[in-house]
Amino acid sequence: MSTDIYYVQAQQDASGLFAACSYFLDKAATQPVSGTKLRIPTKAGACLIAQADNSALVLLGTVYKTLGLPPSLNNSNYTPADDEGTVSIPMPTREVVTKGLVLLFSDPVKVTALYPSSDPEVTNTEN
Repeated sequence: MSTDIYYVQAQQDASGLFAACSYFLDKAATQPVSGTKLRIPTKAGACLIAQADNSALVLLGTVYKTLGLPPSLNNSNYTPADDEGTVSIPMPTREVVTKGLVLLFSDPVKVTALYPSSDPEVTNTEN
């Protein structure tokens, strides 16, 4: 299934150092997505990931990288979450690419630690 928005619930993993994430097609988190390979339509131009209801951790932002290109970290591959708890990962509309993501979470109310997610992937293809 292909959509341009996914919802994420996150909680601390067993080690207490990382975010264990589950992805959904709806904000109420009733329609789970199998796995961590997310797909959007090529024409979408961006993949949106929003915080789902009842997430134990708060979505703060994401870093991303086009797979197959050299790693880098700069202002063009980091997106903070907006006031609604949504991040936007820009995607090209004329070529198919896959980007690896690391979502960043914190404790609710007061930031006492940052919790990175495992690496979901987003591909801009209808398939």
